[in-house]
Amino acid sequence: MKSLKWVLGLVFLAGTANAAIREVPVNSGRSLRAQVDSYAELLQKELLMAKGNKERFRAIRRVTDEIKVVRENNMPQSAQDEAYMDLMMAVFDSVPAEKNFKRSDCSRYENDILSQYEPTADMEPLEPAVKPAWSALTILCR
Repeated sequence: MKSLKWVLGLVFLAGTANAAIREVPVNSGRSLRAQVDSYAELLQKELLMAKGNKERFRAIRRVTDEIKVVRENNMPQSAQDEAYMDLMMAVFDSVPAEKNFKRSDCSRYENDILSQYEPTADMEPLEPAVKPAWSALTILCR
């Protein structure tokens, strides 16, 4: 019996540690898509204020992680909103990781995003779900 209490105590502590890592944000009463769009707008402002790409990659990682947590902790939305958010996250996932990023390859990264997510666009995407990651990439490529 004593060992069962010890195991349960460990499970509780592990659950508490995971909760601290994956904090559930407060629901503002806005739709999930509006919350995700707010995170994307906040990211654009942070990217412009960041001093270097190290800070920019950190901001991208933090904000995309926050979006994932918000989505995991909310009910599924309409099919259109879910598709929009899935597309936004897929485009962010296609931005190279910091360790693989090379400014000299920026035109290839941009062409890859356009050809994969918006093949009919000429120079930049028109799809609202593609624009946040596209903007982040162009800022990283400066």
